[in-house]
Amino acid sequence: MSFVLVVSIYLLLAFISAGAKAAGVPLQGAAGLSGLVRFTPGGDLLVWFMVIVVAANACSWNFTASRLIFSGGRTGIFPASLGKLSVRSIPVPALGVLFVSSFALVLATYVFKISVSDLILLVNQNFVFLYAFIILAYWKTETGWQKWVFSALSLASLAFLVSGFTWEIIYPIFLIGLGYYRWNVSEKGKLLEKEGQYVVSPDESELLMGIQH
Repeated sequence: MSFVLVVSIYLLLAFISAGAKAAGVPLQGAAGLSGLVRFTPGGDLLVWFMVIVVAANACSWNFTASRLIFSGGRTGIFPASLGKLSVRSIPVPALGVLFVSSFALVLATYVFKISVSDLILLVNQNFVFLYAFIILAYWKTETGWQKWVFSALSLASLAFLVSGFTWEIIYPIFLIGLGYYRWNVSEKGKLLEKEGQYVVSPDESELLMGIQH
């Protein structure tokens, strides 16, 4: 239900933006869009939905990013201190690093006058590379002719997105290379790669169950 709701909201916003552009109405970013939405039927309710979607996305980003940092601490990619849990099974060190990093990013964006569109482009590039690894994982784990069809179609659509990237593609490639290097030089990474499995501790098992829910 949440997926259907969010997709519906995004489609409504896309239709409104396309209609405004066709009518010659300028939209100055999110502020202009929200101002236009308020003059449409049910616009006030749609603005509240927009706020909810933004807040939900922000929470999911922080949740996911902190668990990535936590996992990196567990596997040796990051310092081991970032892979610790509190007595309530919360990755407090990872959350702390994420908070400091986010604050530094916001400050750097303001000081160096980095546009939001450039930041969004960098994030989208990371997602595209992440999708590529997801497709690879799907291809390696599935069987039958279906995996070839879906993998080929997915890679074709992905190639269409990558074609618009410029020199900024160095950023996700650098992150992937750094993570791969750290994984290889870490003793735990070598051990896990050799064993081909990951032994989950009791406290981490509880955390992973929470992520699944």
